[in-house]
Amino acid sequence: MDGRCDTTNTMSLLPGTDVHQVRLGAKARITTADRVLLVQERHADGSPFWTLPGGGVVPDESLIGGLRRELREELDCAITIDSFRETVWYAHESGMHTLTAYRIFDCHLLSAPQPNPTEGIINYQWASHDTLPATMLPQLRFAL
Repeated sequence: MDGRCDTTNTMSLLPGTDVHQVRLGAKARITTADRVLLVQERHADGSPFWTLPGGGVVPDESLIGGLRRELREELDCAITIDSFRETVWYAHESGMHTLTAYRIFDCHLLSAPQPNPTEGIINYQWASHDTLPATMLPQLRFAL
């Protein structure tokens, strides 16, 4: 196995339901002693939310390759990837019946982040585990 992922799977989650697309993605959990790096994006309706940096893996791309690409695109920074942490499922409001299985990896920055608005990144912050933003995606809140 070469580590590449099939990101185009579709499946029916329950008999008689619409077809759901299941996507694969990767997120970076980047921490200091008491803070975690978050990025701010917008839902399809324009409302802002906070999440971990990272995103979808494109067809024939490895999880690690996709995560490195996403961090370069979103924050113009390089990372080291330490270890796999866990998988979190996210149901997209903007995608018709789309679920993404985000693989979360512990990572470290090799350069300072610079948010890229053309990639949908509005802002970034180092947030305390005790005071995470109210608009943080709940699935990821529990992964920290």
